Amino acid sequence: MNSKTSRKRRREDYDRFDDGADDLTITPYMSGAEFCKRFASSGKGKGENQDASAASADRNSDLGNKDSEGFKARRRRRSREESAPEEKRERSKRGRNVGSEPGDRGESVGPRVIGGIFRGAKLLYAGDRRVRPMKDRVREAIFNLLGESVKGKRVVDLFAGTGALSFEAISRGARCATAFEIHFPTARTARDNIAILDAKVPGTAKKIELVATDVYVWGRRLAAGEGNDSRVRSPIESSFRPIIPTDVPWLVFCSPPYDFFVDREEETLELLQTLRDRAPRGSVFVVEADDRFDFDLLGVEIPPKKRRSYPPAEIGIFTA
Repeated sequence: MNSKTSRKRRREDYDRFDDGADDLTITPYMSGAEFCKRFASSGKGKGENQDASAASADRNSDLGNKDSEGFKARRRRRSREESAPEEKRERSKRGRNVGSEPGDRGESVGPRVIGGIFRGAKLLYAGDRRVRPMKDRVREAIFNLLGESVKGKRVVDLFAGTGALSFEAISRGARCATAFEIHFPTARTARDNIAILDAKVPGTAKKIELVATDVYVWGRRLAAGEGNDSRVRSPIESSFRPIIPTDVPWLVFCSPPYDFFVDREEETLELLQTLRDRAPRGSVFVVEADDRFDFDLLGVEIPPKKRRSYPPAEIGIFTA
C-alpha cells in the first residue's frame, strides 16, 4: 500500500521546497501570494512574470489616458454601477401607489377611475402627499360596498383632492357632484381632471361643481342657516356658498388628511353632524380615517358589513 503525504505535511515541507519537477505538485496547495513570493525569489517563471508586469503597466497607463479606449470603458462601467441602484429605486417608485402615505412630495402617480363610463381614465396628481389621494384598491372596495346605491345620488365630496371619489361616483351613475377643496393648486388639478373627463363624455363638466373654499367654514355657515340660503347672490359670493339641493338623497364623502381626525376632530364631527341633520332621507355617508379615529364618536350605528379595514385606511359607511 502506497503511503501518500498529507496536505498538511506537504505544506509544512514548504521551506524545503526546491525547483525540482516533483515538487511542483505542491503548487495547488499554495496561496497566490505564496506562489508569487516563491517564484519571484527563485527566478522560476521570471520571463512570464515580467511579461505580465509589463502588460499590467501598459494597461494602467492606458487607463490613465482619457482618450484611450480603456479609460472610456472603465468610465462607462463605473457609470453603470453608480446608476444601477438609482434605476432600481426609480422602478420601485413607479410601482408604488402613493395614496395614504405621509410626506411632503411623492411620485406623481395619479389615480384612475375604476368602473363605470370613465373606467380606466387616468387622473392627474401633482404628487403633494398632503392631498393623500385614496388608494385605488380602497376606492374600489368602497364602491363595491355601495353598489347600486350610488345611482341617482347627489355627491357631496367634503375633501375632494384630485376629485377621484366624485368622478368615480359620476362614472357609476351619480346625478351630480359638489366637491370642496381648499388647496388651490390641487383644485386646479381637479379642474384639469374635469376637463379630461368632459373630453371623453361631453357634458360631464356641467355635472360637477368644484368649490375652492374651506369646508369647515362652509359647514358653520350651513349650521347657522346661511350655507344653503337660496337668495340671489353675486357669482363670487355664490362660489363660496354653494347651494346643495335636497331634492334627491346625498352621497357624502368625508376623506380628509388623517391628521384632521386628531388635530381637528371636533370640527370634523361637527361638520358631519351638520350634514346629517340636513341631508335628505336615504342619504349615505362614507367616512375614511385611520386607526386613530374612534368611529363610535359619529353617534351612528354602522353595520358590521359596512365597517371595513384596508390598512392604513379604516372605512365606515352608514345611512342617514
